[in-house]
Amino acid sequence: MKILYDHQIFVAQKFGGINRYYQEIMQLKGAATEVASINPELFRPVKSKVKTDLVSRGTRFLKRTMGLHEQNNTPLFPEEAFNIIKSGEYDIFHPTYYDPYFLDLTDKPFVLTVYDMIHEIFKEYFALTDRTSHNKLLLCQKAKHIIAISQNTKNDLIDIFNLPEDKITVIPLASNFDSVIPVQPQNTEGLKKYILFVGTRHIYKNFYFPVIALSELLKSDEELQLLCTGHPFTSDEFLFFRDLGILNQVLHIYPENDNELSWLYRHAALFIFPSLYEGFGFPMLEAFGTGCPVIASNGGSLPEVGNNAALYFDPKSIQEIQDAAQKVLYDTKLKESLVKNGEAQLKKFNWETCRAETLAVYKKVYNMT
Repeated sequence: MKILYDHQIFVAQKFGGINRYYQEIMQLKGAATEVASINPELFRPVKSKVKTDLVSRGTRFLKRTMGLHEQNNTPLFPEEAFNIIKSGEYDIFHPTYYDPYFLDLTDKPFVLTVYDMIHEIFKEYFALTDRTSHNKLLLCQKAKHIIAISQNTKNDLIDIFNLPEDKITVIPLASNFDSVIPVQPQNTEGLKKYILFVGTRHIYKNFYFPVIALSELLKSDEELQLLCTGHPFTSDEFLFFRDLGILNQVLHIYPENDNELSWLYRHAALFIFPSLYEGFGFPMLEAFGTGCPVIASNGGSLPEVGNNAALYFDPKSIQEIQDAAQKVLYDTKLKESLVKNGEAQLKKFNWETCRAETLAVYKKVYNMT
């Protein structure tokens, strides 16, 4: 049995939870099982050598001023990738995202992993021209089997897409973040006692409302700080922090790798995960793996993943957010209990189990053909 994974997610982003998921399951091992993948480098733009003579430089300047962009030498769909999929020299295809391009290239059965239903539940935040939900539904209907990364995601798939329950298998993700060696990032000299927020701050991540809730705690404790990773703050965000009176207590550090991120978790007073919805929630396991106490939203799959290892709050309740943060910050016994429960909870999620259960799905599909 040969499994072929495509390139999609690795072309769309170099790092991320989904990338990590595929890097792990591609290591699956089994009797008479082979894994192959399409090289994402085939899809990287390859620029021609830039000519530096006066005429060429002048031509490029004119094109820029006229709004014309330089073309690259990468075909719309590289021939090598096309031939691999078209060849049919594999038994099961596993796309890494929701582009249905391959439906015209192969009639091999495929397994689809669905990570969340954000595009459906928060449709108002996405442009009507966004085809993600349309493509996801199409592939869900045509897939031989679907993997959902949490029970919550499976429930959403059944409720929203009206899919049969027996077509979906729940296979949770995992984390080996507890084995990452922490390395102190640069620019940490000003850190004191800080609440950690990781990742992007847009839409369903629900960053700004909790900042309003936490602002009172920050102002009442001059030693307390809020530290964010992700992209740098915008000028509007700086104004937002200033208007709340906490500008000097909100910091930003961009960790260069998992080692630096691990250090930030390990030294945080607590990690806050306020998302309105998550299909799984990798950062929660990362916190568990680094002994960092967690307060989290009760949205989506977070209570399913965290169980009793986090203190939960309504993501739109100022009082609940304040209460949760205050309890963990100033109740040593509660903090120790959450850390201990986090260590135990993390053990329930491991990549060996994830790979074994994924292999079982492949075998089921293979035997159906």
